[in-house]
Amino acid sequence: MASPLTPPSRSQLHAYLLGALEQKLPEIRVQARPDGRMGTDPWICRDQHDILTLGILYQTAGSAAYRDPAVLKLIAQGGAYLTKMQDEKGMWRFDKKDGSYWGQIFMPWTYVRWIVTYGLIHAELSDEVRAVWRQGLELGYTGIAATELSSLSNIYPGPLPGRPPLAPGEVRPWLHNIPAHHATGLFLAGKHFNRPEWQHQARDFMQLLIAEQSEHGWWTEHQGPVVMYNRVYNEALGIYHACSGDDSVLPALERGNRYHLNYVYPNGAMIETVDERNPYRVLKVEPQPDGTVVHRTPHINIHPGLYFTDSGLALLAHQLSLMTNQDPAELDAAEFLLLFLPPNEGDLTFTAAPARRFTMGNKALVAREDPWLISLSAYCCPRTTNRFIQDRQNLVSIYHRDAGLILGGGNTKLQPRWSNLTVGDPDLVTPLGAKRDSNLAPDAGVAYTPEHSSIAEPTPNVWVHRIGAASAEIEWTMTLKSDSQLELVVRLVTPAPDGRALASHLTFIPYRGSKTKLSDGTEPAMGAEAWLKTGLSSLAHHKWKLTLPESATVRWPVLPHNPYTDDGHAAPEEGRLVVSLPLDANHPEHTLSLTVVV
Repeated sequence: MASPLTPPSRSQLHAYLLGALEQKLPEIRVQARPDGRMGTDPWICRDQHDILTLGILYQTAGSAAYRDPAVLKLIAQGGAYLTKMQDEKGMWRFDKKDGSYWGQIFMPWTYVRWIVTYGLIHAELSDEVRAVWRQGLELGYTGIAATELSSLSNIYPGPLPGRPPLAPGEVRPWLHNIPAHHATGLFLAGKHFNRPEWQHQARDFMQLLIAEQSEHGWWTEHQGPVVMYNRVYNEALGIYHACSGDDSVLPALERGNRYHLNYVYPNGAMIETVDERNPYRVLKVEPQPDGTVVHRTPHINIHPGLYFTDSGLALLAHQLSLMTNQDPAELDAAEFLLLFLPPNEGDLTFTAAPARRFTMGNKALVAREDPWLISLSAYCCPRTTNRFIQDRQNLVSIYHRDAGLILGGGNTKLQPRWSNLTVGDPDLVTPLGAKRDSNLAPDAGVAYTPEHSSIAEPTPNVWVHRIGAASAEIEWTMTLKSDSQLELVVRLVTPAPDGRALASHLTFIPYRGSKTKLSDGTEPAMGAEAWLKTGLSSLAHHKWKLTLPESATVRWPVLPHNPYTDDGHAAPEEGRLVVSLPLDANHPEHTLSLTVVV
């Protein structure tokens, strides 16, 4: 975001979004089955999200499916199939395409799309089909109203750390991204089915949700912020606002949008450093006609909540400027973006811009010094067994305009070598072989989640980051030397009182298709085969080169735990190229030079 952005044209955005939905149409038609199933086998309830795509195309003048009776028939059958697949409570099986089963669920993303589609086309349905849809939707939203906005939900994870446990018979609101979407859908269900009590319940829940938002614009799901999932809260508030006209949610939307405007890289990916849920996503590799390779983020964060505030519109303009190089069919919010597109040509103007320094108290800093972006986190918290809450351990991200994300990539579980500080033997803990019932916060002789951290910028463009664990402490100093060079110095401040070995680990992002060159003259492949090197003086990959002390160890691939796979396994491309630096009496300090070479 080095240069001023131009607001998008409303008419051009309309055409772009409509084209994105029309690109989906042929595949939807081919995959639709006579019984109403959509998507590919094995069927999952989220396959039926296609009904919203079809519903919007059916109702949009000028679309390839406008008022097409065959499309209306697909929509009708698709919604009826959702009713057919409900259990007695209105839940669906939570299946995944890998064949794993995760229990019964009121799938929030499916229910929201179903009720929105009902609002679009219910008058077009036959009386018989409308009754089937209504039966399923009322069954589901009766259950949602009774349980899913509170601790009565069957997937409620329990009180957040520091909150007292539930007393016998106590029911608490569940302030989370899932019930946020349920409340949005519940408001619409109340509107369509003349259930004002549902609308009141949804409005009241949204006020509770807003009160829980951090002053910096995020909601926690354990301790500290999320980033990628925070978008889900903003999306829910945006859809709710568009459908209800409730302006009381706008200040919260602006706080959330300002947070995301500042936590986005120039390539459109969300900055992952402070995220307790998701690491940096594996980059897409796109070969070019000239033989070069372009790496792109697989997800550009755009959603309808951006429409309603100044910071949101600034982020929308930035993200849309990157979408010209993306397949429009991959825009996962195209349906809601088109449905809630502001009506007037001048409605997309803005004045906001990301801050040169964005801080969240003393816990986080994003420093923009084009072409560099430095993101530091001082959020620390105990480990948890919850598979979706990552260990806060990787606190530094370094991005360069010409090289992309170089260092960082976020957090995981059971992988000490993704941590900027380990005290003890990292081999005592591994994510390999971790099942869904494994202890994901095991007692071990290695400390790898910092207990305290601090961030300072004592002089311009010099950042000092202290990290402590198990009564030991280290300090990283990062100094911007030029547009192409950053100096990194790590020093031992306090050794472990019990004598355990200390090391600091730097996680480098793999760029598939780019060579890795080591000072020993080798160019090891970054594929599935693991390798380890010592005694090097330098390491180069993609568009950067790093000088190394002889005592450093370089490993590939250092794999994470993937919470979204049944057994936690991760593919090699999810791994990191890790540099480990010992810190002891013989090695109290290391100086490294990171140079971008384009």
